[in-house]
Amino acid sequence: MIKDDRTERLTFMSELQDEAQGSPEDTSVLYENEEFQQYTEEALRPGGLELTRKALKIAAFPVGSRLLDIGCGCGKTTEFLALECGMEALGIDISAELIAKAKARNSTLNVQVGSVYDLPYANDAIDGVLTECVFTLFEDKPLALEQIRRVLAPGGKLIISDLYIRENAQAFSQLPMVTCINGITSQDVVCQEVAGAGFKLKEWHDETSVYKGFLAGLIMNYGSISAFWESLLGSCDKACTVQQNIKNVKIGYYLSVWEKE
Repeated sequence: MIKDDRTERLTFMSELQDEAQGSPEDTSVLYENEEFQQYTEEALRPGGLELTRKALKIAAFPVGSRLLDIGCGCGKTTEFLALECGMEALGIDISAELIAKAKARNSTLNVQVGSVYDLPYANDAIDGVLTECVFTLFEDKPLALEQIRRVLAPGGKLIISDLYIRENAQAFSQLPMVTCINGITSQDVVCQEVAGAGFKLKEWHDETSVYKGFLAGLIMNYGSISAFWESLLGSCDKACTVQQNIKNVKIGYYLSVWEKE
């Protein structure tokens, strides 16, 4: 029996995730790190819930909308959507450890372990999808966006907030490890990828100021950015590799809201 292209990609990405979950260099090392979780108590990303509030205001979801938080982690945003915003909130994350923590903290949360490459929801079943600081982690963005578009209802909104390269994108090269920085691209590339998957851009906001504030907090907490990377990667050499690579480009942070066409 010959598999179609989508089935082949699903199988490949599933195998890739299985390997990554067993790897000490997986990005989940950062998000599962207790010290990092304590530092980012509100939400594991720049801007925290304040940026989520801004995104929800732009998207203008009615109360009771069914929203999916992809990469929900410990469930802070999912809980915020349900308890403070009155939404029907769902969360999904590849980390079983983080999902267990979310349920231990609040057993009423509708969160589960799962993959963006094979979302366990029906077609046209979701009013809005949030991908906050996880878009750069998607190894297969076309497949991820295909799945997101499939589950979104007609006119449904996609919220993306993440890192991007503001200047000198050509100077950035892939890092010799798996990190969220590895997937950063320019605004033009992000827009081409998402628009090409059948979404119309509603608004794009540069939110680099919240990223700079996040970095300042990391420096205060860890002593330096180099110390942060070394604590995460367990290697001074790898930390230096990251620092050397990213210093050649200007990294920013953005919030964008898209509509399913």
